[in-house]
Amino acid sequence: MITTVLGDIPVDRLGPTDCHGHLLIRGGLPVALEPEFLLDSVDAAVTEAKELLAAGGDAVIDCMPLGVGRDAAGLVETARRSGLTLVAATGFHKDRFYAADHWVRRYPADRITELLVAEAREGMERSGYGDPFVERVEARPGIIKVATSAPEPTAMEHTTLRAVGAAAAATGLPVISHTEHPDAAPAQLAALAAEGLPAERVILSHMDRHGDADTLAAACETGATVCLDWLGRTDRRPDAFIVDLVVELVRRGHGDRVVLGQDLARRGYWHAYGGEPGMRNLFANVVPQLAAAGLSPDQVRAVLVDTPRRVLDRMEMTR
Repeated sequence: MITTVLGDIPVDRLGPTDCHGHLLIRGGLPVALEPEFLLDSVDAAVTEAKELLAAGGDAVIDCMPLGVGRDAAGLVETARRSGLTLVAATGFHKDRFYAADHWVRRYPADRITELLVAEAREGMERSGYGDPFVERVEARPGIIKVATSAPEPTAMEHTTLRAVGAAAAATGLPVISHTEHPDAAPAQLAALAAEGLPAERVILSHMDRHGDADTLAAACETGATVCLDWLGRTDRRPDAFIVDLVVELVRRGHGDRVVLGQDLARRGYWHAYGGEPGMRNLFANVVPQLAAAGLSPDQVRAVLVDTPRRVLDRMEMTR
């Protein structure tokens, strides 16, 4: 089963998936540092979701975790109004996005694990545990996020890696990680494995930002899934760059370890806020490029459907 914000669905119900998205970001330190991160309109999220669906997509993994502007209730409303299959996250972002006095810096990993497990089993906390009173929405997360800032995690990130690994092992949920650089992947996978989580349960995000085909292939060989998600930033790099990476990884036999996302966490990337290319870009523009580059329908399906299904499938709890 796959856990969405509207409840569990059979694995075969999941269609083409954007494996790294951001539909709502309501404040938090990320927005204070970069106001362009503010994505606070459910109406805008619904508009973008409907465009994605019309272009052939079905699902998005929303990767905003605790304490950085996640809007659990807004994600539920977006899914209900748009028809989007939406998987939400619990977990944590990188060190820089938490204030010096944030509670995540004060508690040991085992106590933080308890909070993550409670979200997975009882429902997401409306404020991301930012208020003194716990108020849960009915929706549960379908994935746990973790992040590191550099190849070597900070003290806070060591704690969150341990907490996330233990929570994932306890709940059967997969993990999606934020990597600032592909060199961060080995330390992340090692820390998660130490808590009982195998690499096969991990999606490594942002691996295309600085990684070449050799680096990405090495990550695939660990058993992890790599997410190529710097799409839509044509002012910096054409989407064809990522298309070429996908084709090369498929050629090397890693087509079942690659997924795509968009990470369009800025207002300027959304049609609904007056920007480009919009969330439809992956399915309207990039998917045809994959076919034109020589991938077969089955190979494209593996990237968009089969591998997301495998990774998001909630495993039997181990503890």
